[in-house]
Amino acid sequence: MNASLEKAREIEPELVEIRRDFHRHPEIGFQEIRTGGKVAEFCERLGLKVLRGAAKTGVIAELNPEKSGPVLGLRADMDALPIHEENDVPYRSTLDGKGHMCGHDAHTAMLMGAAKLMTGCKDRIPFRVRFFFQPAEEVPDGGAVKLIDEGHLMGVDEMYGLHVNPQLPTGTLGLKDGPTMASMDRFELLVEGVGGHGAMPSHARDPIVTAAEIVMALQTIVARRVDPLEPAVVTVGKIEAGNAFNVIPPRCTLVGTARSLSREVWEPLPGWVESIAQGIARAHGLDAKLEYQRGTPVLNNTKGSTDKLGASFRRLGGKEQRIKATMGGEDFAYYLEKVPGCFGFLGAGDGTPSTAQCFHHPKYNIDEKALAWGSALFVQLVLDRAGS
Repeated sequence: MNASLEKAREIEPELVEIRRDFHRHPEIGFQEIRTGGKVAEFCERLGLKVLRGAAKTGVIAELNPEKSGPVLGLRADMDALPIHEENDVPYRSTLDGKGHMCGHDAHTAMLMGAAKLMTGCKDRIPFRVRFFFQPAEEVPDGGAVKLIDEGHLMGVDEMYGLHVNPQLPTGTLGLKDGPTMASMDRFELLVEGVGGHGAMPSHARDPIVTAAEIVMALQTIVARRVDPLEPAVVTVGKIEAGNAFNVIPPRCTLVGTARSLSREVWEPLPGWVESIAQGIARAHGLDAKLEYQRGTPVLNNTKGSTDKLGASFRRLGGKEQRIKATMGGEDFAYYLEKVPGCFGFLGAGDGTPSTAQCFHHPKYNIDEKALAWGSALFVQLVLDRAGS
């Protein structure tokens, strides 16, 4: 067995305990006070240089801070989601309406384990390793942006992160170079009409009917405005209007997301959404106002970094699997706009999609044997870079 994986499996019970503790006590973006405190205390006991309160509730820890030269960055996100957990497990969330339904508890535990293992072999690592325990990945303009703005990426010459994926088998690493995860924009459309009695629609201008037509027409952006070979998504996820069965409300709000994997599609998306919404609204004598918020950019993995991560995983005895791009978004993309690096998907299930719940599902869960694989991969990556 590979030495890094063997060492990680020796501390696997500790990794499971850490992950389950975080799972029981989920904290959403910029509220990770308990989580950040536990991480900081752990890293301080290891003798790492620790900064608390980075990006409000994050933690930055550094191995070999006395060494000069470039820094290798490793990141884990810590925040949970405002989702009520439905898993029947002993470590189920103790907080109603909050749960680690995306695996960030596992990410944090894996990076803590890696820090512990690297501390034990620090003499073999002739450079600095900076551990980013990031808050608020799930919040737009969240933790990554704030950590960069605060200067914590300075000196980092490569950046790596992992995301557990129960739809890949444990012992597998899903990788792709180039555009790997989509840009993630948010839009809100306010359709304003004239309210009235539900039995007398001719005396009103119904914003719900117009909004329904807008929802359908927005689908023509992907179907008719985007090159068929270019991935794109326009989804309306929320419609809000009225509060009575027999009243036509004066306004209707649509909230949704628009996503792409290229700048060529990303740039015109706001104009397309606005022109379609306003055109349909005006045709019915109504008005549509758009608020469009740019979110995370496209996540572009650097080929050289992707190859390095894959090679290190193969040295552990794991199986590398090349994957397709996903239209999900991830704020690790902000780091990769500044420095080369790679974001990989670590297998954490039996590999059967029908039995594994997707990200953000109330029954999302992982195979905890993946924790040792994740810690070992970070360690092996660092040792490979050190040539030891």
